[in-house]
Amino acid sequence: MAPLHSLQDAWTEVYRKRLPALAAQRDPAQKLWPVHLDHCFARVVLDNAIGKDRPWTEVVKAPAVKNMSEMQLQAALSLADDIATGRASLVALNQTSLALRSKASGASSNKRHASEVLGDDGLSRPSKTIKKAVVRGEASISRYFTTTEGHAQTPPQDEPEDLDFARRLIAEAKDLTPFRKETLTLLTLVPRGRYTTYGAMSDYISRTHHPTCARAVGNAMRNNPFAPQVPCHRVLAHNGRIGGFGGDWGEDGKHADQKRKLLAEEGVRFDVKGKVFGAPFKDFDLVQKRIQSSSTTPAD
Repeated sequence: MAPLHSLQDAWTEVYRKRLPALAAQRDPAQKLWPVHLDHCFARVVLDNAIGKDRPWTEVVKAPAVKNMSEMQLQAALSLADDIATGRASLVALNQTSLALRSKASGASSNKRHASEVLGDDGLSRPSKTIKKAVVRGEASISRYFTTTEGHAQTPPQDEPEDLDFARRLIAEAKDLTPFRKETLTLLTLVPRGRYTTYGAMSDYISRTHHPTCARAVGNAMRNNPFAPQVPCHRVLAHNGRIGGFGGDWGEDGKHADQKRKLLAEEGVRFDVKGKVFGAPFKDFDLVQKRIQSSSTTPAD
């Protein structure tokens, strides 16, 4: 059996470098790579290999690499290798991990599975039979962001994505502070193909809820447990440059290239100097109103 420190080094290497590199390359071992960041891979692997029927943090103290036994490290390494080689479905494992965290937050796992189906892309979709119940959950957004201003705004170029499941996970999470819930929920209002800024988000929260600042918003987004479904990659610095991602900051950050790639896939472009084209998205009120309006529309 390998020495404990060797297993610890191997685990650090696989979740911090090997798996993120494969995701960045869209390695054919997986039909879809639903997560890209190191801490997201750690969540998926540890929840399934160590937690099994609960989040891994309920089984092992953090940091996991220092507190896992040899057997647990071997189990984590084995599952990580299965992901890297395609023997295990990352989509299915990610769904299991998210379900465990939803269950731990007080949601019924059986009801969650009954309420969702998997689309061809491997991402969860609410089923028609429970659409009405899911839409009612959108009231959580207005609980965080309430505005009395009614001035007209320019509609965003893209419709908001169907992020019901992500919003419910945020609302139900017990390990997130109210401010982190506010910030992550606001992220789900930024349409695909658009970007916003830390300052725009902090201005909106300050105007509609309570005073805050861009730095506080950035800190609340660190180690986003629901990335990339909750799209923190759509937030840039005030000067239109890349900002932070995956715990690093700036053009030379460890994950800056991955952030650019995610944005490029959604149609966001940068000039040769690294500055984004176009104005930042600020129409949070309008998107929120659309969601609230849909909650009053009868389900099929």
